[in-house]
Amino acid sequence: MLHVLTSIGFAFVALVALSFTALMLLASRDAIIGALGFRHADTSRAPRHPVRIRTAGRWQTASTTAAVPQRRAA
Repeated sequence: MLHVLTSIGFAFVALVALSFTALMLLASRDAIIGALGFRHADTSRAPRHPVRIRTAGRWQTASTTAAVPQRRAA
């Protein structure tokens, strides 16, 4: 009986230690990723998706980069 209680206690302590380690790693995730040399993807840019442009009386798809507005000279 003592062995069963000891193994349950040890399993509980090991589970608590593992969860504490996981929480500490999640808290310092950005520092770890930076130390490994990985970069975060820039999410501030607008996502590219097809745009419908009407030309010559018919619809065709083009990328958003093709529909960049141009400034006129003053």
